[in-house]
Amino acid sequence: MSSKDSAAKRLETYDTDQPWVIYRYLSTDRETRITGRSRIQCECAVCGTRKTLRLRIPRFGKITPPKGGKHVERLRFLQAHLHADAARHPMSWARPLLNPAAHPGGIDLDLLAMRLEADLRDAGAIE
Repeated sequence: MSSKDSAAKRLETYDTDQPWVIYRYLSTDRETRITGRSRIQCECAVCGTRKTLRLRIPRFGKITPPKGGKHVERLRFLQAHLHADAARHPMSWARPLLNPAAHPGGIDLDLLAMRLEADLRDAGAIE
């Protein structure tokens, strides 16, 4: 399997409590067992921060899930990216289209068009 095929099968997910935080699992289960590390890329749509977590995972034997179901490093990232007003103002996010499911009533296309126009204006692409 080529690296391109392998990358296409990577899992991307989010927590419903903080849908603006996306997880990309960069290591397959097999790779994790071989190396003893799981690589998870966390990205926050609100501030645009992207961080790759390298979590130690047992290479052999049973893997016991962490208390609360999430690794301590994931919990730290989530805590750092609570963004209390995030859900109310999704068009102010650094990456508003990162997770369409994070918009409870759907994406307001008028607001999106206004946001894109403002971004283009700031970049000097339009007058």
